[in-house]
Amino acid sequence: MPTLEYYIRKPEETEARGPFSMEQLTSLAENGQVDDATLYYDAANETWNLIGNDKELHDLLFPAKKSLRVKSKAIVHTLNTESVDDRPITVGDMLAAADGRTEDTKDYADPAIAQARAANIGLYSALISTIICAAAFIMPHIDVALSMDPLAMLGAPLIFLGIFNLVLGIILALGATEAYPFVRFAAMLGFGFVGTVLYFDGQYLPIVSAAAASVGLYLSTILINIPGAMTAGVLSVLGSFGLAFYFFNA
Repeated sequence: MPTLEYYIRKPEETEARGPFSMEQLTSLAENGQVDDATLYYDAANETWNLIGNDKELHDLLFPAKKSLRVKSKAIVHTLNTESVDDRPITVGDMLAAADGRTEDTKDYADPAIAQARAANIGLYSALISTIICAAAFIMPHIDVALSMDPLAMLGAPLIFLGIFNLVLGIILALGATEAYPFVRFAAMLGFGFVGTVLYFDGQYLPIVSAAAASVGLYLSTILINIPGAMTAGVLSVLGSFGLAFYFFNA
């Protein structure tokens, strides 16, 4: 496999675990901590994939069992000595060490973990921002939108922008980061179109909200460091709330 280290999580989890070498990942699979439904992070494509869908990785982790003949047991004398302070190493200990959360490994934390968390922050903030913008553009004209009358909808063109944001929000909710180029396009289109409408209406303060929402949304899809992703996320969400407040009270 081309990837030397792996980050994994269950479908219901939001925090990634890792990095794990292939040997560690195989050990987790043998102990039932990894199965076909476990997701692993593909850094090259910025996506989470099911292990069960990757035949090559799946075959490495779950090789076909072979019939083995077991010879008679022999007494093996261990060189290890036990004490009352000894305790077994758990999977939690292994994961904490891999994440750099132990005293011995805190200086060796892999930056890829932070990048994966920043990517999650960007994904969720982009999702929230697009849904809020969709509501801001559609809800004030909900009667027109539900009428499905093309001529009436042309009189409220923000409805089309709202529908576009709603579709993007649904796609992002499915974790499809491949939609990021369209999200960036929506961010720039939204600022240009909404900013123009607000400018000709003489509403200059909401233009600041439109700019914040668009810039924050754009940066949320490209920043891979936690401080930058958090800043972009706050900017996009606050800007989107500002637009929603204006359009709901216009």
